[in-house]
Amino acid sequence: MSFGGGDSSPPPAPYYPPVPPKEELLDVIDHVTGTQAITVIGADGKKKRVVERLPRTQEEQKLYDEAGNLMNKAIVEIKKLSDYDPAAVVDFAPFVDVMNSLNTERQADIAELSKLPDFNQYVTDFKAMGNTILQEEFKKQENENREYLSRRGYGDSTAAIEMRNALGYNKAKALEEHNVNATMYGEQLKAADQANRRNEFGFREQGRIGQLQRAQMEHQLKLDQYNQSNTMHQQALQNQSGLFNMGASIRGEDTSKAMATRAPELANTIFAQSNMDSLNRHNAQVAQINSQYQNQLASYNSQRPSFGDTMLQLGGMGVGAYFGGPMGAMMGGQAGKLGGQLMR
Repeated sequence: MSFGGGDSSPPPAPYYPPVPPKEELLDVIDHVTGTQAITVIGADGKKKRVVERLPRTQEEQKLYDEAGNLMNKAIVEIKKLSDYDPAAVVDFAPFVDVMNSLNTERQADIAELSKLPDFNQYVTDFKAMGNTILQEEFKKQENENREYLSRRGYGDSTAAIEMRNALGYNKAKALEEHNVNATMYGEQLKAADQANRRNEFGFREQGRIGQLQRAQMEHQLKLDQYNQSNTMHQQALQNQSGLFNMGASIRGEDTSKAMATRAPELANTIFAQSNMDSLNRHNAQVAQINSQYQNQLASYNSQRPSFGDTMLQLGGMGVGAYFGGPMGAMMGGQAGKLGGQLMR
């Protein structure tokens, strides 16, 4: 009830809507990379965020499987090619044995070549033989001359003496020539022997050189075969490595494609934006309610007090004065205001 003036009750306290609940994290499917980010319930009953790959298409799965088979086959072949094969190694022993055998034979020939016969003895024997023949020959001629001169009575003549002297001179000259010839013969025999030995050594050395060349050619042929085989072996290894790398590249591209997924990022972005939008809407509602309440409160405060409010306030102050003191007056004023509000 009011003593003059209209209803001047203050506006009620505003009602605020509750804060909106947190938005759910959405599942996102990335068809570009073939992946998805989803929420699952684990065995422990708790929610878990999982990023997984979508099933491949039939063509993608076929290519993926073929790449794996290619890598597995390449690994098997690389292991086979990498195994040590003792038979593939060129054996140097036969070639070395031939060289050692030929060197041993050559050393024996050289040692035999240095064993020269005793040519001095040959010369001595030849001289002795020649001297014997010459001595006998001149002895025979001397006897014939003596017999011839004796029969004619010229045994002690000057002609006989000159004949004997001439025969002696011829004998000495023949013996001297024979000795010289014997020495020359010895040198010639020595030279011929050495030439024969050198020729024989040369022939044998040519044979050894031929054997060595044949052994070297055989060994070189084995080396060439080994090098050719090794080249083919390395090429095979390179080919298998290339096949393995090709398969690995295909699977690596598949993995890289999946790793480039934006599903988790998009899910988090959408989640953050949705919660931000809800919170912004809630804040806008709260701001609008506050603005309305402030307007109502300002309107209430701008109204003039009614007659009843004035009287009750004065009455309250009188009661306060009755009780005495400034405190009593203030209490009376407050009581008057409360009464005025109740009257409204």
